[in-house]
Amino acid sequence: MAGDLSARSRFDEVFAIHLALKSAIQTRLLDRHAKARAAAEAMRRHLESERSVYGKQLKMIALMEKGASLADLSRRLRCSRRTVFRYLNNLQEGGVTLNLENGTYRVDREVVRLLRR
Repeated sequence: MAGDLSARSRFDEVFAIHLALKSAIQTRLLDRHAKARAAAEAMRRHLESERSVYGKQLKMIALMEKGASLADLSRRLRCSRRTVFRYLNNLQEGGVTLNLENGTYRVDREVVRLLRR
């Protein structure tokens, strides 16, 4: 399941799942079910890691908070320009507003605030 989820590129769907996992862990909803809590924590860690598309998209958003060029994103994510464009398209399809000005990509601070919940 985690492998299938981490390979998906629908940012909005994985974002909703990620928020639900974080909420269940933070509110201690799963405390009575040790196996379920462990599975939720493992899935959250995997989603946030750079081994998943979603994790790379999270890193990309953090980089774009301060502004990043296409070359910066490609280098920091260790991927091709084409992959960066694919991730940018996935973010836009998921409702994330991206701004490109003078070759620098930026993301709205509200998006970053939502992700840090």
